[in-house]
Amino acid sequence: MPIFGTSILSFIPKWSSEGGHFAIKKTAEYGFDMLEINLPVTMDFDAKATQKHLEQYGISARCSLNLPANAHIPFYPEQAVILIKSALDKVAEMNGDFLGGVLHSAIGTFTRNPCTEDEKQIIYQVFTEVAAYAKERSINLGIEPINRYESYVFTEADDVLKMIESIGTTNIGVHLDTFHMNIEE
Repeated sequence: MPIFGTSILSFIPKWSSEGGHFAIKKTAEYGFDMLEINLPVTMDFDAKATQKHLEQYGISARCSLNLPANAHIPFYPEQAVILIKSALDKVAEMNGDFLGGVLHSAIGTFTRNPCTEDEKQIIYQVFTEVAAYAKERSINLGIEPINRYESYVFTEADDVLKMIESIGTTNIGVHLDTFHMNIEE
């Protein structure tokens, strides 16, 4: 049976405790099964309270995260690792099993050049570490390639697939977004 979901962005512009409760309630009222929760980069997110609200309304959740400029992996790999691990901890607190989103780079950060081999190696090293951390928590990662107008790093599904093959992990997949695929694929 298919699962139909929506994003918190259908109801609120960013996460807050009150806004999140509203989004969960509306998700249930409109007959959706699942809500995508875009985690705030501040990690100001009460995972336990959110899980209680989800259970109250019979809604499941999938979490996503978009890296900010100060965690753009090619420039700030250590900060990216800390942030992604914090997000994985929030997912685990909710008994979740998935974290997706633009986890490879910061949206809107550019170098005026294509992604270099050195940058790719930094990204691969980061995902080797965070994939292992996620696996310990039984969480899968979904890396979302985005279009060339928003990133220079992973702009096609094949970019993510090459990384997965290179690092040899089993808990990373491609988070496909048809908006971006329509431009690039």
